[in-house]
Amino acid sequence: MKMTKTVHRILGVQNAIFYLLFLIILGLLGFLSREFHFQADWTYGNRNSLTEATRRLLEQTDQPLNFVAYIPEDAMLQEQLRKLVAKYQRVKPDIKLEFVNPDLEPVRAKQDGIQYAGQMVIHLGERSEVIEQTTESVIANAIQRMSRGAERLVVFLEGHGERDPLAETSNGLSQFITSLERSGFKVQPHNLVRTQSIPDNARFLVIASPQKELLTGEVEVIKNYLEQGGNLLWLQDPGGLKGLKPLADLLGLKVSEGTVLDANEQLHAVLGVSHPAVVPVVDYGRSPIAEKLTGSQSLFPFSTMIEQSPVENQQSLVWQTEELLTTLPNSWLESGTIDGAVTYEEDKGDVLGPISIGFTLTRLLEQPEESPTTELANAKQERQQRVVVIGDSDFLINSFIGQGVNLELATHIFNWLSADDKLLAIQTNRAPDTQFTLSETSSFILASFFLIVLPLSLISLGALIWFRRRSR
Repeated sequence: MKMTKTVHRILGVQNAIFYLLFLIILGLLGFLSREFHFQADWTYGNRNSLTEATRRLLEQTDQPLNFVAYIPEDAMLQEQLRKLVAKYQRVKPDIKLEFVNPDLEPVRAKQDGIQYAGQMVIHLGERSEVIEQTTESVIANAIQRMSRGAERLVVFLEGHGERDPLAETSNGLSQFITSLERSGFKVQPHNLVRTQSIPDNARFLVIASPQKELLTGEVEVIKNYLEQGGNLLWLQDPGGLKGLKPLADLLGLKVSEGTVLDANEQLHAVLGVSHPAVVPVVDYGRSPIAEKLTGSQSLFPFSTMIEQSPVENQQSLVWQTEELLTTLPNSWLESGTIDGAVTYEEDKGDVLGPISIGFTLTRLLEQPEESPTTELANAKQERQQRVVVIGDSDFLINSFIGQGVNLELATHIFNWLSADDKLLAIQTNRAPDTQFTLSETSSFILASFFLIVLPLSLISLGALIWFRRRSR
């Protein structure tokens, strides 16, 4: 094509239009990027996003949620906190973030309980809590504590060799109690000989497998507590009721003395347990306690069978009873001693599974005659009395609380008994790829390759190279 002045002029106009449109497109892209934001988390398990547990907690929070960071003027640190809080704002857009310099506003810092720069205050409605770390677990636990509205007092019966809620030994409950305290519970041991009643502000009473006989008067105090509408968690190990048979009669339950076993060696290999008395549970009935469990099996070592009384007990209150925990069909209740190889023997009184080892009981109480309109919802919630009876206390101890979904199940039981039903949907989210598990065969092959094959190959290759150089 011949380049005339006209053609040259047309090409110049075309180039000018191209650059103009290109600049307009860049401007539009810049405008859209400022007005609209899109983020995607491609990490396995979405670990750069809020967990499902935290999202559920934020979605159920109907009060204003504000973060106040008491930090000095630091643009970089403020930007990091904005990105952190933005994850929460994507779930709950009305969350606000504010930066306050504690050196310039010491009065406000003192009112919020700030002791030094770098702390953050979370305000939920009229409640607030100071945190020193901004990890998701710390923030979620703080929000969960404040969402309860008040601290939940739980009393543990003591004085008869029960499980010690504060003991840090392998058979203590300190790990579970620490988790409860982070989420707003207050645990208090309680001796009925010292105080002949259950505190009125206690959410529920815990009887964790007494090893000594309770006094008749102590049992009467517990019965009166139940008859007046108190909530109860009763954990009973094999070996006898230790004076608590009147309590079982009042609940309309029968607690066995034998031990539930499961001698399936293949199942033990899968679960990583070696004792037949460590029994898995994967069936949880229709109870809301287990409706939102994120895993399948929970492990119950040395548990016993619980069943409803075969005939109507005149001493029993009127309960709505539902099975909570049921073992697998190949389990059985061993009526004899566990010594050496054990097998199911029907003629000796063994009971073939599935075995029920846990029940929930509810009872509707009479609604107060006069209830203020503003407290009507709370009055209705308090009308339901709740009891959980489990034929095992070992699933809560420090050496077992981390097995399967034991911790999650136990937390749900405590939330249900304290009438915090909305928190039952809060699940513990676990990253799916933080553990690398190999079978025994794969481990042997991998070890053989690195310890035998690879070293011998390197030695052989070195010897071959040396021999060839020597031959030259």
